[in-house]
Amino acid sequence: MSKNNLDVRQELAALYRILDIYGMTDLANQCAAARSSENKNTFLVHQYGMFYDEITASSLIEVDNNGKPLDPKSPWLNDGCLNLCKWIFNTREDVNYYVHGHSENVMAVGGTEEGLQYFSQAAVYLSHLIEYIDYDFTEDDDYGEKFKNIIKKKDILITRNHGYYTLGKTAAEAFFRAYYLEQACSVQIKNLSMNLTPRPIDKQKAEYYWQHMSKSDDYNYDGKTEWAALLRRLDRENANYKL
Repeated sequence: MSKNNLDVRQELAALYRILDIYGMTDLANQCAAARSSENKNTFLVHQYGMFYDEITASSLIEVDNNGKPLDPKSPWLNDGCLNLCKWIFNTREDVNYYVHGHSENVMAVGGTEEGLQYFSQAAVYLSHLIEYIDYDFTEDDDYGEKFKNIIKKKDILITRNHGYYTLGKTAAEAFFRAYYLEQACSVQIKNLSMNLTPRPIDKQKAEYYWQHMSKSDDYNYDGKTEWAALLRRLDRENANYKL
């Protein structure tokens, strides 16, 4: 294994552990995945049934661009995760990581016609990246085509009543988008549950603010500011993710 591919394995294992630290898990369900650095047409996924706090670099399984394990003796894998690898990585060459989560807050907001509104700065960060798709457990070919057509243009997809998908060039970017999507949905739910008059940020102002944010040299919107500190925390508390 090359050093570059070991680095990808460790980044993906770190992503799983960080999602666990922040409570962004659903028992053994959900998934994250990464594109291999050795072969851009192969992808790394976790073993189905493992909890996020158990995942290590060496436990990740490599699959081809059809979602088939390179090792025929590989353990059980999540079919939904394999579908996402095929749809996302084969559609977007610029995407190297994704996170799929079943956040209760995102499910709640996604289950409304209005979707995410401008109740927070996090919503301003993310709204231009977001599109929605109706929930469909069968995930047949028609659904796959709808999914791919949306992610050609958008980096965050919310499945109504189900969860979300955040895409990133890096593990840091995929996590940043997932973390702040959770925050934005949580703030919206709290605002609308207070039995007071809602006061979202004006839509035109929010779009204006984002234009200024995106050009600012004072902050990064790809998570790299936070990622190094998150890795330092992992290295202090439980560095065995690297094994």
